[in-house]
Amino acid sequence: VYMVSQKGKVKKVILPVHGLGLWSTLYGFVALDARDLNTIRGLVYYEHAETPGLGGEVDNPSWKALWDGKKAFDESGAVRIEVIRGKVVQGRPETQYQVDGLSGATITSRGVRDMLRYWLGAEAFGPYLAKLKERGVS
Repeated sequence: VYMVSQKGKVKKVILPVHGLGLWSTLYGFVALDARDLNTIRGLVYYEHAETPGLGGEVDNPSWKALWDGKKAFDESGAVRIEVIRGKVVQGRPETQYQVDGLSGATITSRGVRDMLRYWLGAEAFGPYLAKLKERGVS
């Protein structure tokens, strides 16, 4: 786990994540805003072997930009972030938890969703994030 600081104040908490795509394991990092440990500030992959132009679009800057500002958890603390089929319909309450799916890459999209649900959930970083939230990030 990495803490990114500016002027002595933690701004982001960076968590390592990995999970299965269609052809490979995707290895990367998800960044959460330290103020609420809920707002996603980025999702990047440093290694994968997904098909260029399909699942490989996880590297596309425009797709990566869709993650900034999305919420990982709902008010009850349940992991809600998801990659949906097609485009997110703006103006709906669930929009805050949704990112556009990767066209032609349903299995990779599901893999990204499942990876984040696991790593942010109770079996992985969920308890750690709950403790950080309780005591405050400093």
